[in-house]
Amino acid sequence: MSIELEKAGLDRFQKIIKIAKLSPVYCKESESINEVVDKIIRTGHRRLPVLSGGGKLIGIITYMDILDAFLRRQKFDEKISTIMTRDVVFCEADDSIGHVLQKFKISRRGGFPILEKEKLVGMISERDFIKYFSDVNFSTKVEDLMTKKPFFVPPKIAILDCLKSLINTRYRRFPVVENKKLIGIITAIDFLKYIREKDLNTPNLKTPIGPIVNNYVFSISKEKDVSDAIKLMKSKDIGGIPVVDKNNTLEGIITERDILEEIV
Repeated sequence: MSIELEKAGLDRFQKIIKIAKLSPVYCKESESINEVVDKIIRTGHRRLPVLSGGGKLIGIITYMDILDAFLRRQKFDEKISTIMTRDVVFCEADDSIGHVLQKFKISRRGGFPILEKEKLVGMISERDFIKYFSDVNFSTKVEDLMTKKPFFVPPKIAILDCLKSLINTRYRRFPVVENKKLIGIITAIDFLKYIREKDLNTPNLKTPIGPIVNNYVFSISKEKDVSDAIKLMKSKDIGGIPVVDKNNTLEGIITERDILEEIV
């Protein structure tokens, strides 16, 4: 199954800047990790471009980078430049929507800074693409695109072990399952908020994940059309949805990336 950009009213030859977020949130290389954590939590962004004092793009930071630094016991009063990714995949403001779509698929990144004459002018994410397809009938069931037998965690897993699994797999979220039933979900941003609130160190992370788990979790049936999944993601501002049967047994998970792979 594949669905064309044009089905959502998008022109593949139009400039990416037309659908991007302009005046993006960013951080300066001189800001501390603590300051950037606060900014990520406050704005809800998964990634922030890092600019030099002169305004040049020199890196990008994601909440995964920060969680990884936490596990390595990096001091959070150090500069963000010490842990940022310097090899930045970016787009030019003149790049076409079709070209950027292919860049998403090839790079497996969740978002790109957009530059114009070497200056940061915008950001584009998977979500910026997917939201245009909420009213498009895919005529395809969630079952056909979902990841079957997804990675999940039990509620008794230790915070530290769960965090290590998140970092090692690079997944953004884990369903929480007990007796095959979906009882919650835990995300990378949940970990970041918890760490920031509690100012924890590694020995404190041996307790179960209960305090971090979102027990009110949105889910969907595998029989639903993919467009229903997009509508739910868009309305709840989430990037992935567990798929359950009528007994709330976990059957899969569908994410923005799963859907993006089917757009051509």
